[in-house]
Amino acid sequence: MSNPFPPKLIRKIVKKTGTPVYIYSKAGILRNLAAYRRAFAALDYILCYAMKANSNGSIARLLSGAGADVVSGGELYRALKAGFRPEKIIFSGVGKTADELAYALRSGILLINVESFEELRTLAAVAAGLRIKAPVSVRINPDIDPHTHKFITTGRLGTKFGVDFKEALKLYAFAAADKNLVARGLHFHLGSQIDSPKPYVLALSLVEKFILSLAGGGINLKYLDIGGGWGVKEGFEMLPPERLAKAAGSVLRRLPGMKLIIEPGRSLVASAGALAVSAIYRKKSGHVSYVITDGAMNDLLRPAFYGARHPVVPLEKRKGPVVTLDIAGPVCESGDFLAKNVKLPLPERGDILLLISAGAYGFSMSSNYNSRPRAPEALITGASSWKLIRKRETFRDLVAGEL
Repeated sequence: MSNPFPPKLIRKIVKKTGTPVYIYSKAGILRNLAAYRRAFAALDYILCYAMKANSNGSIARLLSGAGADVVSGGELYRALKAGFRPEKIIFSGVGKTADELAYALRSGILLINVESFEELRTLAAVAAGLRIKAPVSVRINPDIDPHTHKFITTGRLGTKFGVDFKEALKLYAFAAADKNLVARGLHFHLGSQIDSPKPYVLALSLVEKFILSLAGGGINLKYLDIGGGWGVKEGFEMLPPERLAKAAGSVLRRLPGMKLIIEPGRSLVASAGALAVSAIYRKKSGHVSYVITDGAMNDLLRPAFYGARHPVVPLEKRKGPVVTLDIAGPVCESGDFLAKNVKLPLPERGDILLLISAGAYGFSMSSNYNSRPRAPEALITGASSWKLIRKRETFRDLVAGEL
């Protein structure tokens, strides 16, 4: 497989945009999408791209032939603007407001994944006011441990997500009795960076029994949404999605008439993105050697927030002894680091470093902390071609919304 970030082209991009800059590979994104399509081809399914992973309009448009998973009114707006068909959009999230629910209903989306009784009651009231029958899917919390980072574990009881099976039964009964609601699906999402189909198999075994019990009571669902979370370790391609398709397919075949929904996000775009930063200073503090770059935790939060380890690839191949370095940024926090204990020849000032596997939850989690303008984004479109897909913010942008 060819290098998605050829050094000659990266230098060309950086010369035009400066650093830090996010750089994505169109070919890499489409390759990952094709892998999912091959893996699930034998199943009746909808792939809904998780917009929160990377919501840039140019990235979303590459994937707009699929469906979209959104978690806010803003993401719904982005998805519709990018060309996703509303009948292939699902709306998740624990805190949807009445205005967001109304926007979703007016837009005619496929499903609203409700996560509490109060949300379901709110949805019923909004639907009644609009005289629209709301398509409901209940998010189940199956209490399955996906063995991933605690901040991205969402399918265990005690997290804020979903409801247990006992509560879910009440929600479905309420939906069945309300003239403004129609129960159409069941949803679960176990977390992120899941590297085995076993948690899905465990959850599906519980969900299958629950769906059959609902059918026995006259509530027949059409959609089974198993969420996203299929893993892609930093520095590697995504895990073969065939393993996930096999797990889902074995259950789907026992539930005739049901359509599968999957919500990949990170696995579609993570490996197809990198953050380019420049080394500006080198220093030592006690036994720790630092390279200070112009990229910081406000640009790429994942290392500080999740302890994520993004491989660091220098564009310049320096000679000399390999040393152990921490790659840090200019933000006034001790937690402002991009990588720790990296083994490289000491970079020279001005050298470009690439942080790999930064296509997901990179720019989308970035901020203006320390009043730092956010980075631009670029898309590699061919062997020697690229385009700017987001401009670098300016100081004026920092205060544009202030009164």
